[in-house]
Amino acid sequence: MLPPEISEQPIEWEYRGWRFGGWLRGGENIKSSQEIVIAFHGFDRNAREMFNFSPLFEDDSVMLSISLLHHDKSTPLPPIPLDEALEPALLIDSIENFISSNFSTIKNVNLVLLGYSMGSRVALTLFEKFPDKLSKVIVLAPDGLKMGGLYRFVVNTRLGKYCWRLIDKKPKTNRWFINAMRSMRLISQHKHQFGRYHTDSVEIRRRVAFGWAGHKLFWPDKEGLVKAINENITHEKKIYFIFGRRDKIIPYSWSKSLRDALSKSTTGVHFLEVSSGHVMRHTSIVQEIKLAIKEAK
Repeated sequence: MLPPEISEQPIEWEYRGWRFGGWLRGGENIKSSQEIVIAFHGFDRNAREMFNFSPLFEDDSVMLSISLLHHDKSTPLPPIPLDEALEPALLIDSIENFISSNFSTIKNVNLVLLGYSMGSRVALTLFEKFPDKLSKVIVLAPDGLKMGGLYRFVVNTRLGKYCWRLIDKKPKTNRWFINAMRSMRLISQHKHQFGRYHTDSVEIRRRVAFGWAGHKLFWPDKEGLVKAINENITHEKKIYFIFGRRDKIIPYSWSKSLRDALSKSTTGVHFLEVSSGHVMRHTSIVQEIKLAIKEAK
């Protein structure tokens, strides 16, 4: 049972061989048809951080913020391998099971998806495959619209997996190589920082290897996403893609292919920009996002 006042608490549950962790905000005195926000954070971030975006929703909304695989408590359980790919259908079933177990007295729950960065890729995949289960989607700095070369190489090729294991065995050599490429101006400062950040520690290399592999089925298919938007998004059921104007990791230009593919008559889908970089959790940016969504209605 949750305490009678507005609360935030860590949560953990198991479902069909997988353990999921995260944080729950609200839930006391929940009413029929109330909004439950299912949130997914970014890579190497944490589930509680998504509460910063609570102002985007009604004051009495419940937020179930779920940790990505290999973050906090979320992981496959033995004998499932650590690099096993999670099925989107299993994840949505797990979420519905958690909700029915903890809020069994209510009906007609409005499920809303919120994703940030890599978490947006999870949210968009769930929307593409199960649009009828959801009432609204908001994706911030949305990964999933374009696959980066490094991700494709590491996750989808044998050579990439071998090279990543080699980096794990020879981290100093890898660090020297990345620094040398920057010194010779073969890569930008941004790519240098990105490479160092994702390879410098054992923990982050493990999270890249297992986390990326565990979510490899969470890549929305463009044609499927277009179909889901054209057939399900309306004046009442909306989807918002929010980009930072200074975001060098996931720029607005990455949405061009999707925007071009959408029907010109589609209503309820909005591509918006705010004055941020990739990080959007600060209060002023959240308020700017809230205003942009309000004006787009």
